[in-house]
Amino acid sequence: MTLDLFVGGTLGAWALRNAPRPFVRQVVCLDDDLIALAAELGHDVFASSIRAPLLRAGSAALCVHYPLALDPGLIAGYEGRIWKLHPGLLPWGRGSYPVFWALWEGTPAGATLLEVSAEGLDEGPVVDAKRVAVLPSDTGGRLHERVQGAERELYQRWLPRLATGARPPATPQAPGGSCHTLEEFEFLRDEGRYEVPRGARERLARCLTFPGRSETPERSRR
Repeated sequence: MTLDLFVGGTLGAWALRNAPRPFVRQVVCLDDDLIALAAELGHDVFASSIRAPLLRAGSAALCVHYPLALDPGLIAGYEGRIWKLHPGLLPWGRGSYPVFWALWEGTPAGATLLEVSAEGLDEGPVVDAKRVAVLPSDTGGRLHERVQGAERELYQRWLPRLATGARPPATPQAPGGSCHTLEEFEFLRDEGRYEVPRGARERLARCLTFPGRSETPERSRR
């Protein structure tokens, strides 16, 4: 058995380099660099659009920071055997920039492997999760690195099992948690930061500090 590997961003590149070819039916991605990397590593590549209408579901799939929404029909085609690595400790941190929101709002941080559901964004049942500490001195970048470490651990633990096509037990998410849109993040990063009380602006800047940028994180959604 094999799976379709949907990838995006730097963690997606790492996942490609750590995906044995016998586990992968094809790689689905958008970025030219990832397309080239997947081809270099000997994978079949599907360069997708936002809903990938020409893509046919295989026996299973794993999404690693794939940045775009999938068509509900494609999700249904996997018959419950499509999973996602998410950089938030669900139900906390559904949606965009969960690392930033965990640090800014003081909510739990971590990584989650969940089933992808067409019912709602990041609302599928949880297969596994790993919590990471949030420290008072953290920047967004420091917390981001620890969360990605937890994601790598989950990926290495579960990739061989998911590639068999077996459907591991999963638990519905607990009520509550948090969910934020990309627009909410961008407003707070840009115009909204001027509405934050003066005493909190330094903390906000620290939460927005990611590698390579003084006050703004990387432009990818994850």
